[in-house]
Amino acid sequence: MKKITTLLIVFTSFVSYSQNLDSLINMSAFTAESELQKQLNQATHVASGKALSTRETPGILSVITSEEIQNAGSRDLIDVLRQVPGFDVLQDNQFALGIGIRGSWGNEGKVLVMMDGHYLNELLYQTVLLGNHFPVDAIERIEIIRGPGSAIYGGSAEYGVINIITKASSGLNGVQVYGTGGFHSNAVGRTNAGIMAAQHGGKVEWDLSLFKGNGIVSDNKNYQDLYSKYAVQNLAKTTLADPMNINVGLKAGNFSFRSMYDQFKTTDPFSFSYSKNFFSDVRYDLKVNSKLTVTPSFRYYNQVPWSFGSKNPYDISLKARAERMWGQVETNYDVNRKINLHLGVLYFTDRGTDLLEDGLFKGSNTLKLNNVALFAQGLFKHRLVNATVGFRYERNNRYGSAFVPRIALTRKIENFHFKLLYSRAFRAPSILNISEALTGSIKPEKTDAFEMELGYQFTPEMLLSLNAFSLSTKNIIIYGSSGEGDTFDEWYENYKKSGSYGLEVVYSLRKSRWSANLSYSYSQASKKNTVDRYEVPQTSKQYLGFARNKITLNTNFKLTDALTLNPTFIYASKRYAYNAVDNNGDPVVNELDPYLLANLFLNYRNFFIDGLTVGVGSYDVFNQHPAIPQAYNGDYAPLPGRSREYVVKASYQINFKK
Repeated sequence: MKKITTLLIVFTSFVSYSQNLDSLINMSAFTAESELQKQLNQATHVASGKALSTRETPGILSVITSEEIQNAGSRDLIDVLRQVPGFDVLQDNQFALGIGIRGSWGNEGKVLVMMDGHYLNELLYQTVLLGNHFPVDAIERIEIIRGPGSAIYGGSAEYGVINIITKASSGLNGVQVYGTGGFHSNAVGRTNAGIMAAQHGGKVEWDLSLFKGNGIVSDNKNYQDLYSKYAVQNLAKTTLADPMNINVGLKAGNFSFRSMYDQFKTTDPFSFSYSKNFFSDVRYDLKVNSKLTVTPSFRYYNQVPWSFGSKNPYDISLKARAERMWGQVETNYDVNRKINLHLGVLYFTDRGTDLLEDGLFKGSNTLKLNNVALFAQGLFKHRLVNATVGFRYERNNRYGSAFVPRIALTRKIENFHFKLLYSRAFRAPSILNISEALTGSIKPEKTDAFEMELGYQFTPEMLLSLNAFSLSTKNIIIYGSSGEGDTFDEWYENYKKSGSYGLEVVYSLRKSRWSANLSYSYSQASKKNTVDRYEVPQTSKQYLGFARNKITLNTNFKLTDALTLNPTFIYASKRYAYNAVDNNGDPVVNELDPYLLANLFLNYRNFFIDGLTVGVGSYDVFNQHPAIPQAYNGDYAPLPGRSREYVVKASYQINFKK
């Protein structure tokens, strides 16, 4: 922590000197808005009830545009997240892939993922599955809060928020079709395709999207399970990663409706898992006057998530329906130019139903939860600082209450900006967390987060920012199990404490013909961690599966007005994983080598005809295929990473006449 403090002091002194020097030499250096400034000045409200620029919003924010996704040739959301400071991807059961953030496992209820306003975290465990799941070619923008979001979004946003906005729901005014093919030397990695149609700008706006795909989890030919119980497996023939998504939206005046169906199937060599999730949302923006808007909304979720079982013989072990009915009223009031108030109250019920009628919920086939919440936030602008103060209070009939305050001081002063953030966040226990609680009851997790960001724009094309964070989490909800077959038992319980601290540095440079985005992430495990399942015997400074250091470089070279070349690089330092057993048959932790992922993608826009874009590239050029370990001992050997994959992409867009 001393090293982080020293770096922040040096950085502050340097930018302060540069700020004074720049002001003296040229008070009006930045006249024309550059491409970098356009992105930095774009308003977002993902971290606040009031739209603010990324440098003044009360959160540590990353924004990825559709152009950046297209330039890099991203195959799925994993490729996008790996370029974001602090984010990583790790393995869960059935070769499902989940989110790691700032050195901690975040897949169950710690990172909220939204698409066009819908919460994608399923209700049984609060997970979100990655790996050829989401249609990245249909994305207009991704807004990522690298830090807590519970004060706004509740108990699924303890460590972070990923807000996906699709092209069809926002800027598309026409029809677009797209497709992706990924090919390894010995297998087809993926074949995905989609179509979008939307009309915006009139009295009635609508959009429709359809995405379907097939893929594999890995192309490794020689996978051996951790305990060597089974024969060596060819994962290209024994794994699946098959997505489908249907997304429909309608807006007429102040009324809006959106409905989505999302399906994902994934398998390991011996078992399968699939999720089927339906979402629907109706809302009305009642504009009382120019300053006050009241928005009542109703949401309905119907899911059959994480259904899994064995392949041969076919036997399904879990199949349950999870439903949520959600009613909310929120108000947004601009008191004046300098004061904004955002208030809301909501009520929802969750219901779990065992479709196998095996008494999944402690001998019962159903479980019902009731939840009420109140949230409030005020934004107060001053010439010296913007202050955001707010809180959220939730009470559940099974796990009790959670109160999470937040306070943020942010300001952009000429070329310099700063953020000082404190918030408490929580993870609400899910349906099965509650049903399978070891002692019959379980508490919500609670995290205290301190964050500070300093940034300086040296020229219209160049920005450097550095942030430091400290996350301290209590009442960690941890999964446990014992026995096999008829003696198998599983449960959830609260461990005392965990967390991490570290820093993230981002350097952005955008010229007219080329651009580069360089980032460095450092995280270290909390010295007071009590979760033995996360511990590494060789060191106390990092958790299982995570690298302490990560460096990314994303570049774009505009060879012609139509042709771009995009090299990207990701380096991660050594990690640790359970990947072998000792003479007694017990799993042991070993070191995994550092890796460097190098990717290269070439895009050609308006290829022969207007609106047609084609791209070709290679992922993992050096064929490093880094393994994807578990963040805990889940009896799975690290998933062998994909070998070099050759990717072909094409999209064609026809715009409607205005």
